[in-house]
Amino acid sequence: MRKILCVLAILMLPTIANAQDGSSHAGDIPSSTNQLASAPIAFTGHLEAVPSMACNQCAAGSLCNCQGCREELTGDWWGKRTCLAENGIVIDSSLTQFYQGVASGGEEQKFRYGAKFDLFADLNTEKMGLWKGGNVFIHAANWQFGQNSVADAAPLAPVNANLTYPKTEPSFAVTTFWYQQSLGENGFAALVGRYDLLDVWKLFYPDYGRGVDGFMNVSSFVPFNVVTVGLPPISNLAGIVKAGEDGVEAAFLVLETANHPTNIGMDVPNGVTLLPTVRRYTKFGGLRGTHTFAAWYATGDFTSLDTQDWIQLPPGLTEPPKRTGSWSAMYIGEQRLWQDPCNEERYMNLLGYLDYADTATNPFRVTAGGSLESFGLFSSRPGDRMGIAGFYNGLGDLSDLLSVLSPAGDVYGGEVYYNAEITPWFHLTSDMQVINTTFKSNDTAVVLGMRGKIDF
Repeated sequence: MRKILCVLAILMLPTIANAQDGSSHAGDIPSSTNQLASAPIAFTGHLEAVPSMACNQCAAGSLCNCQGCREELTGDWWGKRTCLAENGIVIDSSLTQFYQGVASGGEEQKFRYGAKFDLFADLNTEKMGLWKGGNVFIHAANWQFGQNSVADAAPLAPVNANLTYPKTEPSFAVTTFWYQQSLGENGFAALVGRYDLLDVWKLFYPDYGRGVDGFMNVSSFVPFNVVTVGLPPISNLAGIVKAGEDGVEAAFLVLETANHPTNIGMDVPNGVTLLPTVRRYTKFGGLRGTHTFAAWYATGDFTSLDTQDWIQLPPGLTEPPKRTGSWSAMYIGEQRLWQDPCNEERYMNLLGYLDYADTATNPFRVTAGGSLESFGLFSSRPGDRMGIAGFYNGLGDLSDLLSVLSPAGDVYGGEVYYNAEITPWFHLTSDMQVINTTFKSNDTAVVLGMRGKIDF
């Protein structure tokens, strides 16, 4: 714990802040991850040209830029941050630190420290004075260091989504680098490049993000089946997206099935994954909702989890049996339950998902979950957020294979968290998870954690 306090103390030194010249507040511009979230709306093709201006012509604003109220620790960089954004370059970075461990049950009772540094860049070609309708999204630094408690608690319900990227061990990579181009005024756009699945998830569901603001457990906000076989966490894609006034309405993507966390890939060693998706927007009682239907089919060869395939192995064969093709289908629904009429940043959301998959190659037959989250529930604490979630990961054929080692069963559990805004650029989260683990010989895992996130 002393390591965390020391690091936070160093990062919170006001040296940089005192050197600022009081220029405009960086909170007036979208962050990189918010650009990802709103990017599909640009697919409509109705982009307004923004006149280019030299950075030294940017005028200072009148908003407070003191260290206690600025959105980022380093402020507006003497006006350059706002100016860069107006000219099509948005840069965002953060450091997220975790202290998390198994208090009881699970595989091992131990607390571990881990951290993640993220650097994002969004480039708008039109605002940069180049061509219309182009955007480049870059997760330029995805640097994980330290340790995590995934194996200590429940490997089939990872307790820390963010610390499984790029790998489940200390690692560094450029995990997102894709280009999107608007294809006219009809809302279509083409995508091509490298993707990080957590970044893609934040694009569709910005409130649920990458495990650094809300829930930590993967299964609390993502159908875990989508990241086990056919949809690699980090790989390459190409596709077409259709968007309307509310956002993405449909998409068809082709992904390289092999996972490439720290290398470029593009050699397609095990086929491709075809991913169609359709999304509909609703308003019940004037409150926004979304309904997403998606499915994927992977053409490659995958390890068979069917016990019959293992029984029929020829004598002396050491390679695990394979099956060609794998698939999954899912529904994800989101509904806003409450909205402050005077402050659009205060609201309450309900999210639910259901996924069904091919059990011969996927670890789970069905995954399901739901969560309730509140943003700024207390008017005196508008920057805080909290949530409660539950999930169920029902094992398929994998249950029989694991039972050879020890009696195994379905994985299910819940999570609750509170994220407190200390300053707009520093958030401190307390988190508790209770998980019924895979092996019945292990007691129910109780996982406690703290998370500190600093936006630079």
